[in-house]
Amino acid sequence: MTTPLLGRAQAALAAGRMADAATLYQDVVARWPHDGTAWLALSVAAAALGQPDDALAAAERAASLLPAYAPAWANVAEQRRQAGRMEEAGAAYAYLAALPGLPADLAADAENGLALVARHNGQPLVAEAHWRRAIALDPTFAGAYANLGKMLFDQQAMHAARAALRQAVTLDPANGGARVNLALAHKALEQQAVAVDELRRLLTQPGTSEQLAHDARYNLARLLLLRGPGAEAWTLHESRWKVSHFPSVRRSFPVPVWQGDSLLGRRLLLWGEQGLGDEILFASQVPDLAAGLSDAVRAAGTDILLECDERLVSLFARSFAPITVVGRPAAVARSGSRDTSADPRTATATTQLPTGSLARYCRPTLASFQAARPFLKPNPERSALWARRVAALGPGLKVGLCWTSGLLTAERAISYTTLADWLPLAQVPGIHLVSLQYNRDIAAVEIPQARARGLDIADWPDLDQRDDLEGAAALISTLDLVLTAPTSVGEIAAGLGVPTWRISTPSQDWSGLGTMVRPWYPAMRIFPAPREEETLADVIQRMVHALAAMAVGAAAAAATPPPTLPTTLNGALALHQAGRMDEAEAAYRRLLADGPADAQARGDTLHLLGLLLHQAGRSEEAEPLLRQVLAAEPGFFEAWNSLGAVLLALGRRAEAADAWRTALRLNPGYDKAAANLGRLGPYA
Repeated sequence: MTTPLLGRAQAALAAGRMADAATLYQDVVARWPHDGTAWLALSVAAAALGQPDDALAAAERAASLLPAYAPAWANVAEQRRQAGRMEEAGAAYAYLAALPGLPADLAADAENGLALVARHNGQPLVAEAHWRRAIALDPTFAGAYANLGKMLFDQQAMHAARAALRQAVTLDPANGGARVNLALAHKALEQQAVAVDELRRLLTQPGTSEQLAHDARYNLARLLLLRGPGAEAWTLHESRWKVSHFPSVRRSFPVPVWQGDSLLGRRLLLWGEQGLGDEILFASQVPDLAAGLSDAVRAAGTDILLECDERLVSLFARSFAPITVVGRPAAVARSGSRDTSADPRTATATTQLPTGSLARYCRPTLASFQAARPFLKPNPERSALWARRVAALGPGLKVGLCWTSGLLTAERAISYTTLADWLPLAQVPGIHLVSLQYNRDIAAVEIPQARARGLDIADWPDLDQRDDLEGAAALISTLDLVLTAPTSVGEIAAGLGVPTWRISTPSQDWSGLGTMVRPWYPAMRIFPAPREEETLADVIQRMVHALAAMAVGAAAAAATPPPTLPTTLNGALALHQAGRMDEAEAAYRRLLADGPADAQARGDTLHLLGLLLHQAGRSEEAEPLLRQVLAAEPGFFEAWNSLGAVLLALGRRAEAADAWRTALRLNPGYDKAAANLGRLGPYA
């Protein structure tokens, strides 16, 4: 039956005039409440208008009136899924799949829906089976390939994810979400150039939604930063505020954003963003600004305020004087608002900037990271208290350990451990382990288990290392070394200048800025997370070997009386060139202990000491020294070449090749690095 009213409704729906269609179909179902196809059309129109409750109600009515009509069941299943009613959605998809004579495309839709429900319910194997059935039913189903690829990506099955996502964009080049995920899969497989091309293609593709464009720009920024900092990368990094699921909300302030121009006579508000570790990392640049706040400049009305996590206020205030540091209430951070609970001093600002944007002005290039120095200052009284408690453990190296994070994500999971993974540390003599695990629930379970298996680790439950960051920093400041997964503990330790060994993936961590270190932290050494042919146990074993060598060296240094040594670098180098290795080593170490005249002299001394240790067959000891050099001076291409030789001696060919490529990127005419890379042949 076709009436003028129904005809107008059908025409409006076909023309995409959804508001008109919804109004007309409401009149239709009011007159003919048993017309299931009218209810279905009303559901479609309501969904298009962003009226999910109305869409679902109409879909339910349509399905009840049309028990054998596949489109009605496909729609009600999808509306239930969109509403989060997964059990009912699964039942509807199963009903749809069982309808006799179901066309292949709708059968594939049913399998895709069942897969989405299974994935939501934590059944990845079931979901994969449904997606593969959907693809078998309809080999052109780009959406099924895209959904399967995203799930495989989240499971870290990158090769399979890349294959599925590549097929999705081949079948549907306009599927921007699949293209973003394909780029991320290429990134995870260390194919950064291909990933960059995919994102640039998406950004120039007609029809790309505004949200996908923001996501693409942000991911492109992180990929470009993996090659090194630059103007385009830092500019694109500003798109972070508009991406899906960003961990911070952009704060609202009634003053303009600072553009890096003169601050004379102005009051700059810097406000922290993202997680605790991010706040600390970005704050490493604050001393650059604090250095310019002389009394005369402040007298001219210039000031800087830093708003941060309340747990960091006293630590930052001491470290960044004369900058004013204020706390950020949690409610303000969540809402993004500037409300009455914020510190009233923030209202005096005349310009503002999130700290994640500081690098555009303070760290625009790798060369600008030569200004990076330890920047945190612990409370001296609390440090003295902890020094006594730590000293009571006995002689030997005091080594802190933080083995996992409170924020576990798929991308970071490869670098996280359990305390049981560190049991090999029990075999290292001359060390005392100290727990820096701030998650007390984890520590309370894993520490007794590890102790029962022979790992002696000190733990002080009276210190709340999650919320009492002053206490945590004081404890860390007394240690000789910190071993850590990617956690805020590592940021605090390296910020204090305590030697820090961190497990992470330089090829995935944008904050490495194209190096094998983290230039923000001269005190930090990176132990790369396992590649495909490795396990996490292999990485930990490398750290254990390096720590054992460090402990032996510390014991020997403590037992050996100091010889008469030259007091200049040239004198130490003369001993080195004469083959008097023991004396040269002692001379280099004496120069370092006395404090070289400047940063370049320190870097040269560390570099030469690292070379000596490598030449003496002690490459495990050489590596951290060379990484310390490069953290402070990322452009030191000769040191990159030396690091490559050390890594090759340690059997780490891929990392050696990366080091030599970095040397050549910094100095394309550097023949030594080119020759070394050439000798690797097919392994390069």
